[in-house]
Amino acid sequence: MLTGIARQAAEAGELDELLTDTEFLVRADTQALLPLLARARSAPARLAAAVYRTSLSQHAGAGPDLRRWLLSLNASRWGARQLAADLARPPGPPSGLFPWRVRWATGSQTSPQLRGLLAGHSAVTAVATAEVEGRPVAVTGHDDGSVQLWDLHSDAPLGPPLAGHDGTVETMTTAELDGRPVAITGSRDATARVWDLRSRTPLGHPLAGHSPVTAVATAIVEGRPVAVTGSDDGIVRIWDLRGNVLLGRPLEHPFWDDGVDDVGWAVTTVLNSRPVAVTSSDETLRVWDMPTGEQRDYPGNDALCAQWVTALAACTLQGRPAVITGAGDGTVQVWDLGTGQLSRTLTGHDGGVRAVATTLLEGRPVAVTGGDDCTVRVWDILTGAQLGEPLAGHTQPVRMVAIGTMEDQPHAVTGGDDGTVRVWDLTLGPRIGNPMRGHTDCVRAVTTAALEGRPVAVSGSGDGTVRIWDLHTGVPVGQPFTSHEEGGMVAVATTVLDGRPVGLTDGESGTVWIWDLATGAPLDQLACHEDTVQALTTTVVDGRAVAVTSSGDGTVRIWDLQTNAPRGAPLPGHTGEAKAMATTVVDGRPVVLVGNEDCVVRMWDLHTGEQLEQSLRGHTAWVRAVATCTLDGRPVAVTGSRDATVRVWDLHTGEQLGRPFSTGLAGGPGTGWVNAMATAVVEGRPVVVASVPNDATVWVWDLHTGEQLGAPTVFPQPVRALAWDPGGGLVVGFGWEVAVVVPRPITAPPSVAQAVGRRGC
Repeated sequence: MLTGIARQAAEAGELDELLTDTEFLVRADTQALLPLLARARSAPARLAAAVYRTSLSQHAGAGPDLRRWLLSLNASRWGARQLAADLARPPGPPSGLFPWRVRWATGSQTSPQLRGLLAGHSAVTAVATAEVEGRPVAVTGHDDGSVQLWDLHSDAPLGPPLAGHDGTVETMTTAELDGRPVAITGSRDATARVWDLRSRTPLGHPLAGHSPVTAVATAIVEGRPVAVTGSDDGIVRIWDLRGNVLLGRPLEHPFWDDGVDDVGWAVTTVLNSRPVAVTSSDETLRVWDMPTGEQRDYPGNDALCAQWVTALAACTLQGRPAVITGAGDGTVQVWDLGTGQLSRTLTGHDGGVRAVATTLLEGRPVAVTGGDDCTVRVWDILTGAQLGEPLAGHTQPVRMVAIGTMEDQPHAVTGGDDGTVRVWDLTLGPRIGNPMRGHTDCVRAVTTAALEGRPVAVSGSGDGTVRIWDLHTGVPVGQPFTSHEEGGMVAVATTVLDGRPVGLTDGESGTVWIWDLATGAPLDQLACHEDTVQALTTTVVDGRAVAVTSSGDGTVRIWDLQTNAPRGAPLPGHTGEAKAMATTVVDGRPVVLVGNEDCVVRMWDLHTGEQLEQSLRGHTAWVRAVATCTLDGRPVAVTGSRDATVRVWDLHTGEQLGRPFSTGLAGGPGTGWVNAMATAVVEGRPVVVASVPNDATVWVWDLHTGEQLGAPTVFPQPVRALAWDPGGGLVVGFGWEVAVVVPRPITAPPSVAQAVGRRGC
């Protein structure tokens, strides 16, 4: 019904009005609505369309309640607070979800150029684009050896996957063969295959004789359509696509001393009116004349000496053939094939460049690159300028980029290690919304503090920065703190020294940085460990601020923050790697609890450094989260583990209270495991909030009754950090974002049966 209304509204020019109807957004059919979003014209409608696209992959299988929550959260990420408030008001009775309301959220991973998102059946390993029967399509290769076609207007798959390869599809390109659109795929099964994209059938027999195929390109040689394949044996082969037969002799890359020199990339172009193939291996680019199979020499060398090549594309610049290379150091290099000279270096990626493609944008040659920093960037090749902001949305390295055309505009299709394929409109449109930018990598730690009388949230990220946010408004406070060490922040803690609030952050080299929260200035360093600091917490012992640190070197240490000296030797009895710590008071003694990879949570007296007898034993996998609170006047610990359970413990006795809480996802390594927790009191109820990164959910349990409060709340990206705001909100780190969410009134009554089962609490 709503789909028909949308079509009628679009035909009548009334789609803008419909897109600003929040109930329509909540209930419309996703696949039917998606093609219409591009027709939004007014600023409010374009903003609503951008908000809707932000979590496209989650809308399709979501009911109205979950979609309402995601849309409200994403509207907050776009800075559209009124739209977020309107979306958060359900017209009917409360839903089954735990009732969170968004106070504010950052929008580092929002982009107005996101056009669509393709949700496949298995991990995507290769991407290309084509036009089939007049409509733009994407073609994806997968780790199960299959090939899938997608309609780029609707983001819908075109039929079932094509099965053929017996191994991962490593590389792919598309071309036209005798008027038919085809895809050529290379696989770890040591074959390349040619697919007719109209009939969805293979053409001829596989191109065999390789080791695993790592590169493929196409060209026209003396009037014949050919494919160029490279494999990890260092061999380049040229095939006649009309008969799938090998042309001429294989072309061999020189081997290194260790005998390994695989062909990582291959592209084709025309040089001096001759078709040539450009292939990469190790730190060289080799140019081959395809009719003769001869390698082109350059003055003083037989190959172009580049950085270690991690991506390759060809283009024409001012009438001259050129190739664009990506490198592991984050640079993009432009090479003139005629002279063999490096003509320009583009810098901007923070990490290796893993994919590059070229196109024309408003008549200008541009390069589109993807990298380890999870971003897609667009460059003017002639000037070296980056065009617009990075396209953010991927949460892991971007390894695939292909270019297609929709509605006469160039679009990029990108794939990443996060398992998503995203479609981007490369044209720069007008500004949409007012997103608050922040971190540029995953948020790994959050905590709270008071700064000049106002509550703040503090977040640490894989981007190597710590940022401070006003807890009520989300406005950034001061400048980010950067330790200037390699690697990102894993742990963040706050305390008060000499009357001023300070932050503590871990360092990659085993140090802990101490810095002034008000100014962002570094104050000191603790040379804590011989390996990376894995966990960090603070407390007060004998009126003095102390820090407790754990490390990959297998030690746990206590530090006096007044003198920056260790309090005694490393804590005894510690085994394995510890990534979870919390402090509390038991029988008047300050203690620290440390969760280990050996499944045990150990407790030490911070006065004496002695291990207490109440070790908490019961988990069957690595303990990744520990929180503490008081329950009926006695101290308890709540622990979360890779065994997909949350357990509650009496710290006087070390005994487990009641049954474990289960995430319901235990099904093997890495599924359902808990990695962050926080405890609080909500409407008089003591609760624990836990995150499960595997499915990006946050769970809430009543610690008295053991009752799960509402269904798990789904976030757009995995939640890796939680902290409770003393003012009643929950600080959440998900993906690159920080959000503060506030619980609404809980209406569900406690379960009598579960209350009886946990009356020991």
